[in-house]
Amino acid sequence: MIERPNIIELIWHDLGDWLSCYNRPDLSSPCLQALADEGAVFENHFCPAPQCSPSRASIKTGRYPQSHGILGLTHRGWRYKEGEEDLPLILRRVGYQTFLIGFQHERDNVAELTYNESWTELANAVGLSLETDAESVANRAMEFLKCRAAACQPFFLSIGFFDVHRPFGTKYDAEVAKQLNVPAFLPDEPVVRKDLASFYECIHKADASTGRVLQTLREVGLEDNTLVYFTTDHGPEFPRAKMTLYDPGLKVALVFKYPGVIQPGTRVRALTSHVDILPTLLEVANVPIPPNVQGHSMLKLLRGEPYEARGAIFAEMTWHGGEYDPMRCIRTSQFKYIRNFLPGWPVQIGGPCVQRYGEAFINKHFAHARPEEELYDLQADPWEQNNLAEDAAYQPLKEELANRLSSWEREVDDPILRGPVLPADATKVGSGCVWAKFPPHNPLKEEFRFGIVRTRDFGEEPL
Repeated sequence: MIERPNIIELIWHDLGDWLSCYNRPDLSSPCLQALADEGAVFENHFCPAPQCSPSRASIKTGRYPQSHGILGLTHRGWRYKEGEEDLPLILRRVGYQTFLIGFQHERDNVAELTYNESWTELANAVGLSLETDAESVANRAMEFLKCRAAACQPFFLSIGFFDVHRPFGTKYDAEVAKQLNVPAFLPDEPVVRKDLASFYECIHKADASTGRVLQTLREVGLEDNTLVYFTTDHGPEFPRAKMTLYDPGLKVALVFKYPGVIQPGTRVRALTSHVDILPTLLEVANVPIPPNVQGHSMLKLLRGEPYEARGAIFAEMTWHGGEYDPMRCIRTSQFKYIRNFLPGWPVQIGGPCVQRYGEAFINKHFAHARPEEELYDLQADPWEQNNLAEDAAYQPLKEELANRLSSWEREVDDPILRGPVLPADATKVGSGCVWAKFPPHNPLKEEFRFGIVRTRDFGEEPL
């Protein structure tokens, strides 16, 4: 193994695991399929938060959101806690040169980035600027690789693509819309098929640009001494995905390629988390892992060596945009337990989804109040439709998982244990789309009906 290889991070926005290498035969992503064939696919990899900033910050610190401090979006005022150190800074200290090209969402102020150099105009994530599409980001990355071909100093390069984030636009292949597989957590209706097909168009575009970067890496002679990993921050923005703790919001792609170390075509079935990425990279680079890192190195998994696998992964949601929706979960290989701290409300759904599907559609399919506790058998019910939390046969299991979740909350010093978590900046609390409770049909039964209140135009056009 090379003492200190170059490291390239390829990270897309809002993808989940929607790639052909994750057993989606209706979706074509040939460039990432090739990367998967040449490396290792982590089949059960999860993010620690179903939203951008907290999850990305966990990749860069190896720590959970409650510990590194980013419990909401950075352009809403959330910041790392005092003294937090991220991957670019740690690698710089041991001789790496670190670079960023494209999108990031760990810092709202680009002056706070710890890279040696960065080309990013997307630190805000609200209002895109020119030349930030996948093709332009790929062009910059390709220029960088050509310039680095003769350099001796190892580098870390983060390449961020925004294109898979909403709005998806209105371009789609009608034949694809007709033939694609609609997952069971979404209604199989024409508007959903068209929306998914437009999502696929965005994936195709980002995949092609990713392929151009990987081809350049090969052409300039850097492939053999470079570790490449591909991932995303969380699941895509569909109802019951992004902004929720269901698997479509938490399950994400992770692909590693490291010539001479990873056997091509490796499939890793162990449970893994974004907090495990940083310690893995540091061990590969022969860099001491800071004692406050909460993840575990996956290098043995990459080498095919015996590995003490996780018994569970943990995740949280606190604030998203301007919405406070605190919940926590534990997920094992078979079961998931979710604790909702504000029961009685439906799942959060972003403004773009409401604009695209229409309020009547959203109310029909998703205006259902959530209970305080949710428990799912993921083998029998992979789309988490049958809540077992009140089933007498599952009470011992529920209690066990609830206790394990509480232990984790204490380990990460979760602020929710001390009461409601206040917004990072009260002046930046606002929303694109929120639920409201309207007068009940029968006040004596305290029944509510729900409706959507929108306060921003996200530009997502109907299909």
